[in-house]
Amino acid sequence: MLFKKLNSWLRLSLRLVLTAIVCSLLFISSVNPVQAVTSDRTEGEASLNRIQAETDKAANPDASPRGIKQVTEKAQGGTNAVQGAADKGKMVKPEETSATSVKEKAASFLDNLTN
Repeated sequence: MLFKKLNSWLRLSLRLVLTAIVCSLLFISSVNPVQAVTSDRTEGEASLNRIQAETDKAANPDASPRGIKQVTEKAQGGTNAVQGAADKGKMVKPEETSATSVKEKAASFLDNLTN
């Protein structure tokens, strides 16, 4: 009888301890997600601030509109006239991927339907 009570008490205690450990791990992982970040948090902020300043300058209603030559010259330096060459090296180009495009998938699907 005493052995059954002791065994029941140990199971209950173990269950409570495991529940407390799991809850604390869930709480810590939800409170501290920054550990998953591998880069500096302010690394991208500098280029975004520059992009925002260019956007504000381009969207200013008091400023005169830019001419096509200005826009074209600015766009030659990067992906578009506002962003410039910011993060150009991080962009994925279609030539660099080995994925199948939607156009190729559609052509393959239509070929399979007709054959």
